[in-house]
Amino acid sequence: MNLFNVITLFPNLIEEWKNSGIIHQALKNNIIEINSINLRDYGIGTYKQVDDAPYGGGPGMVLMPEPLDSAINSTNVTVNVFLTPSGTQLDESMINELLEFDSINLICGRYEGFDQRILDLHSDYEVSVGKSVVSGGEVPAMYLLEALIRKIPNVLGNPESLINETFTDNKVDYPVYTRPETYKDLEVPDVLLSGNHQKINEWKKNNLKDI
Repeated sequence: MNLFNVITLFPNLIEEWKNSGIIHQALKNNIIEINSINLRDYGIGTYKQVDDAPYGGGPGMVLMPEPLDSAINSTNVTVNVFLTPSGTQLDESMINELLEFDSINLICGRYEGFDQRILDLHSDYEVSVGKSVVSGGEVPAMYLLEALIRKIPNVLGNPESLINETFTDNKVDYPVYTRPETYKDLEVPDVLLSGNHQKINEWKKNNLKDI
């Protein structure tokens, strides 16, 4: 079983997402385990503080190292992945690399990010899912998790779904069509209606695009 822990200030986001689609089925079938770990539980003092103003000034707040260190140390996993816009851009190669690990912590940032020392202590990977900034690491964590989980054997109902899909072998998938054959004067290509599997496969291959 693959184990994923998500360390976050908003565990309800993760718990709600676990009820959706292939994630729910993979959990139900005991193929994976996903735990949401509330960073606030490891906060400091009466008010469970997890952030403070940055040294040197500047806007916003920074996640303190102590609560994150305690939360990470409460787990026993193979690697720690920090979701941050300054990280390495996620691609299929990284996804395949991360699939080699049977247990992963995904650590979600908030505010102005992580105290650098927590990265120095624990970071095995720093990952960005796109060249843009969002308010926290929860959505990127769910994005990364779904990209990982769908590639785990027996998660998808039809494993052939992974063959020739977008980004495989640096290709973008061919166009797809369904009923009706004609819609607003736009028609399905004749070859797809021909029943000639050789020609259909040739059409699909010729309509793959390089990234």
